[in-house]
Amino acid sequence: MQCLCIFTKKMKKVYYWVLLIPLTWSCQQKKEPSNRALYHWRTKLSLSQNDKQHLDQLNIQKLYVKFFDLDREEFEENVSLHAEIQADTAHLKGLKIVPSVFITNRSLQGMIPTQAENLAQTVAEKINSLKFYPVNEWQMDCDWSESTRDLYFIFLQKLRQLAAKEGVEISATIRLHQLKYPQKTGVPPVDRGMLMLYNVGDLENWNEQNSIFNFESAAAYVPFGRYKLPLDVVLAAYSWGVLFRDQEMTLLINDLRVEDLRGDGRFEELKPARFRVKKSTYLEGHYLYADDLIKIETCDADNLKTAARFAAKHLKNPQSRNFAIYHLHPTLFKTIPDDALENTFQILEKRRNP
Repeated sequence: MQCLCIFTKKMKKVYYWVLLIPLTWSCQQKKEPSNRALYHWRTKLSLSQNDKQHLDQLNIQKLYVKFFDLDREEFEENVSLHAEIQADTAHLKGLKIVPSVFITNRSLQGMIPTQAENLAQTVAEKINSLKFYPVNEWQMDCDWSESTRDLYFIFLQKLRQLAAKEGVEISATIRLHQLKYPQKTGVPPVDRGMLMLYNVGDLENWNEQNSIFNFESAAAYVPFGRYKLPLDVVLAAYSWGVLFRDQEMTLLINDLRVEDLRGDGRFEELKPARFRVKKSTYLEGHYLYADDLIKIETCDADNLKTAARFAAKHLKNPQSRNFAIYHLHPTLFKTIPDDALENTFQILEKRRNP
């Protein structure tokens, strides 16, 4: 009997481990993989067959698509809708589309609560009139201020109520300063947040090396505290020209790169990525004056990797998090190879040693 008892105890241990292994394996299997996404922030949405091949190669399942802008010019009474999306649905099959709306902070200034709620109703109706596929998320993008926070949150709360009736969640973009100081900025009443890990430097400073992303500026916001929303994260992959006139930043020229100006007789390269306009001219539809200065800022493959390492280090629990790159412009896949984009996603997902 004694031997039988010992054998029984051993058998219990064996059975315990036999049962535990598949249970552990099952739990691991249930972890949702992170979702890869790109932003599309241009008025005309039209993917080429080549674009779709890149998306499939990178296993990108989602596009955050700007449907329209909301803005109110100075002295205007009402908020106006601008840059309405024009969509060609070819090559979009299999992609989840998230309608996104850019809202300027000045749109909300001077509103009363009922106006904010009415605006939410207008936005919901407009999204529904423009959507070309069933959706389960709408995203609002607004860098709210202390003076507009309450109105923006009233707007979001109403929009969330309207969306919930259709089985749609609401997400909102979150800047680093809002993540760092939620007690001061507030936490928006939405289902998810999208942390924008870019535009962290001083755009208006000619001597700023790269205001889109640099490690030193981003590091000033860590460590991150516990945020009251599940957070996704978006990194930047774009370039622009920052125009300075009379020592003041006056204009942004999107998708402008060093290669566009270098070797052009109209521009003098003062130092890497810094140019002077030699004579008045047009550039990308903008009229430039002689002696205007242009600073080129770019987030390339190296910047992406640095930003991904930063996010992987300071944002825990990558499972079920959406990882996005801003944005799908005509030269994205020409300037950043697929392997660099894949590497970036793997670092974010912590499948590759950062």
